[in-house]
Amino acid sequence: MLKRLAYLIAGSTLLLLAAAMFWCVNHLNTLMLAQQQTQRQIIQWREQSQPDSDYRELEVAVKNITGRTEALTRQLDDAASAQAERLNPINEQLNELKGQIQALSASYQHLQQQTATRSRAKAKRPVSSPLWAAKAPFSLISSEFRAGRQFAVITPSGYHSLSQLQLVAPGDSVQGWQLLQLDGDRATFRKGGQRLTLNAGG
Repeated sequence: MLKRLAYLIAGSTLLLLAAAMFWCVNHLNTLMLAQQQTQRQIIQWREQSQPDSDYRELEVAVKNITGRTEALTRQLDDAASAQAERLNPINEQLNELKGQIQALSASYQHLQQQTATRSRAKAKRPVSSPLWAAKAPFSLISSEFRAGRQFAVITPSGYHSLSQLQLVAPGDSVQGWQLLQLDGDRATFRKGGQRLTLNAGG
């Protein structure tokens, strides 16, 4: 956006300068053609032995045209110098905008590299395969408080007697599964990269 705006400003200024230069050059060419025509007429009149009065009038006209041509040339030079001075601050702004664009581009590329690095790091992480309650080696019966501590009451799958009930506190392990959290009737276990959440009576 900034780069496009800068180019539009520079383009408009250059178009105005080109139009002014074209007008001045066109006007100068017209005067030069008039001067050349007058000089040809002088030569013809000299050859035809015209009176001195006519020759002097024509000579005055030539001097007038020559003076106007020189004045227009000076005006053209002055206009070019003035336009060059006006373009200097625009060029400075353009250079400043270019620097800002380059800085933004570098920041964007750095951000892209960081994003790509994070994406590759996430892709390399092993994805843990969840183990659902239906495949759990034990079931959560309920939770109990004993001596100020909360325990999960679990039993192996397919149990037949109350003697198989087992109390597990957070941090303890059973059959390789460590109890991470016990929240009411919900218990969360972990084994390696797998997690298991059991609901009481589920």
